[in-house]
Amino acid sequence: MNCCGKRVKTEYAQSTASAICRACGKRAKKVERITVEHILKGESHDQIKDTQYYFCETPSCDVVYFSNEAEQYFTKRDVRVRVGIKETQDPITICYCFDFTEEMLRDELLTKGRATIPDIIAAEIKAGHCACDVKNPSGRCCLGEVNKAVKRVQAQTELNAQADATGNEIHNCCAPKPGLAEPIIQSQEVNQAEESSL
Repeated sequence: MNCCGKRVKTEYAQSTASAICRACGKRAKKVERITVEHILKGESHDQIKDTQYYFCETPSCDVVYFSNEAEQYFTKRDVRVRVGIKETQDPITICYCFDFTEEMLRDELLTKGRATIPDIIAAEIKAGHCACDVKNPSGRCCLGEVNKAVKRVQAQTELNAQADATGNEIHNCCAPKPGLAEPIIQSQEVNQAEESSL
């Protein structure tokens, strides 16, 4: 049985103090020791203890693994790979066993109009070629996250296509940020009033 066949879905650990990441305050999922051993690098790897570690999934949190029992916290700089869920700049890994990234998924949707990457991964899993327990920082099968990425990228691609059709840009660097439009208008009115008084 391959690593993805053992457990496709892992339930959240019970809401106890041991499962709460102190950096973000969010509940984390248990991660197997074998995963931590393969993902941590250098001196951090040498610090692994005989304790239960947790994987923090919060995208904005720098923590990857922690053990409140052992008073240990390992961050992104302590691991061998980029943790896709915690990255915002390409390359954002969505499959660690077969090296698929979000950019590859985006390119495929643009060129082919559909995503075949999930099918490729599913076939590889069926053939027993995955090793998520030692390659994926979460220690879990990535297919669920890949399917979420497909929906997210498809939605963004459709928004961009609509923007191109209407001539409106979705990502306008010059657009006023929320909450700033009113002060900008007020400053223009002040400038006009100052000019008229001269």
